[in-house]
Amino acid sequence: MIPRNKYLIAPHGKEYKNTKNIDGHSLIVNTSIEDVKYVNRIGVVISSPKNSEIPDGSLVVVHHNVFRTYLDMKGRQRKSNEYFRDEKYLVGPERIYMYNDGEGWKCTEGYVFVSPYDYIQDDRIYQSNEKEEEHMGVIKHSSLLPKGTRVGFTKNSEYEFELGGEKMYRMKVNDICVKFT
Repeated sequence: MIPRNKYLIAPHGKEYKNTKNIDGHSLIVNTSIEDVKYVNRIGVVISSPKNSEIPDGSLVVVHHNVFRTYLDMKGRQRKSNEYFRDEKYLVGPERIYMYNDGEGWKCTEGYVFVSPYDYIQDDRIYQSNEKEEEHMGVIKHSSLLPKGTRVGFTKNSEYEFELGGEKMYRMKVNDICVKFT
């Protein structure tokens, strides 16, 4: 089956990542379907539309609502609008932010992933409990800016992802407002 203009995707693993393995025992860390923090955002492309930049078999980073289950107005559980059947989803290119075709992660057009860096404490002024610098980070994945570039970004433009155990922010390239040298 070849979709016309969307990608046929299956979750990489389960739809939710809400368990941790501790001493050989599986522990459920969250039982709520409402918290997007525990929704899986990694999928595998089963079938791509013709002339697609993302080949079949690639891992993709998708929007947090793609694999999400929600409660409708009557309290019944429903799958997302992208759900097709048999645990497969039809996902538009606007909801795919990055892909790995076996040659490393590549951002789709218009998106960038930034890793925050630690807060720099200035003891001369005041003490702060901040963990990371606000609105600043380092480019991890981008099709336009080189990896390792220090950047500043606009307020509320970042959206948190965890990829490979590392915290990163996904944002649009237009939200990068300054490049530090």
